[in-house]
Amino acid sequence: MSRHPLARALATAAALGTVALASVALTACTTTATAHTPTPAASVSTADWPTARLFHVGRATMELEMPTGARSLRVDFSCTAGLFAVAPALGGIDTRSGTCGGAQTFDFDLGHTYPGTRVRVDLTVPDDSRFAATLAFSPRPFVPDQATKKQCAELSTITEAFWNADQAHEHGDLTDAGWAQKTADAKTRLATLSESTQRDGASAGLLGPVIPQLAAWLTGDGDHPGGLLHAPLGDFTAADSLAGQICESNGTPIIVNSSYGG
Repeated sequence: MSRHPLARALATAAALGTVALASVALTACTTTATAHTPTPAASVSTADWPTARLFHVGRATMELEMPTGARSLRVDFSCTAGLFAVAPALGGIDTRSGTCGGAQTFDFDLGHTYPGTRVRVDLTVPDDSRFAATLAFSPRPFVPDQATKKQCAELSTITEAFWNADQAHEHGDLTDAGWAQKTADAKTRLATLSESTQRDGASAGLLGPVIPQLAAWLTGDGDHPGGLLHAPLGDFTAADSLAGQICESNGTPIIVNSSYGG
């Protein structure tokens, strides 16, 4: 399983919850509706919850014990130079990464983590880069933006098709015609996704202006074997990197299952 964006991997080696609506049939009988006021959820005191603060040079690890009532973990982070990665050890793929510059905040879901667990966060920066970070638990759950979540899931499927077709062609396992056949559905889906984001405007979110740049290359001048794997630096590679960062920040990273061990 590979993390995306693929361009960064190469450079450095880069539901909808279905809401069930109960349908109530109305009869001819006259009834009096009684409004029901939900019982407020018990408040959680966070006064004694642990926090961590660190100023450090180079890679470091921070660890806190998860208190009862915590639903998410917030990491405030800033570093001086280079690429960084903030990666909690939560038993899944949930790393946030990018380029140092400015203060950044990342929220991580703890819905599958039990109270009392020692939550470890690895903070990776270049050996000569300094960073400041704080860790704090929150009683509020982290909920990904659902529109972005759907877009990232679709980009995962599309990217995986191009990635594996490029790899297969490079290894001599696919002819040009075979590559075209393997990527045909992905190209159609990418074009449809691009049209959708342009039509939806602001509701398409931050990926809205990025996805058309991916489509412009992969369904245009980059529509050939190696078009993704060996794309030249430019609008496509920038959009590819941005898409990976946006999906990571949403907690719904682009994931590629590589047939060639990537």
